[in-house]
Amino acid sequence: MCADAMNKGIQILKPYLKGENNVAKAKIVIGVIEGDTHDIGKNLVKLMLDVSNYDVVDLGRDVPPTVFVDRAIAENAQIIMISSLMTTTMESMADVIAILNERGIRDQFKVAVGGGPVSQGFATKIGADGYSKNAADAVRLCQTMLGGTP
Repeated sequence: MCADAMNKGIQILKPYLKGENNVAKAKIVIGVIEGDTHDIGKNLVKLMLDVSNYDVVDLGRDVPPTVFVDRAIAENAQIIMISSLMTTTMESMADVIAILNERGIRDQFKVAVGGGPVSQGFATKIGADGYSKNAADAVRLCQTMLGGTP
């Protein structure tokens, strides 16, 4: 119920937070990995990216690894952002990168991970391009991954 209330509040505030420049910086596919339904953090990251003029495709929660890859391809995204709040599901983040490698398209996408139990060490271990500890850092991370300055 609290998450639903927060999401409604975000929808009310969002038009007032959008920047002046409406040209999208890049397309990002974002979601919560399969098995996890906790999406408040992901929603905050999405909001911050939206108001920073990124074109964000929200896959929602409980998203299978193949869906991240398939939608990133279909949407012509530059970045895939994966969230997990549960230690039992965070290992599935590595499956997204494995699928990209198996398909020979790993170099076409930057992959960022985040969430409560996730760390820079975990991101490095699974071969992610980046990790952010909060929504503000996620925006700076995207800027850096795309070759800009945070």
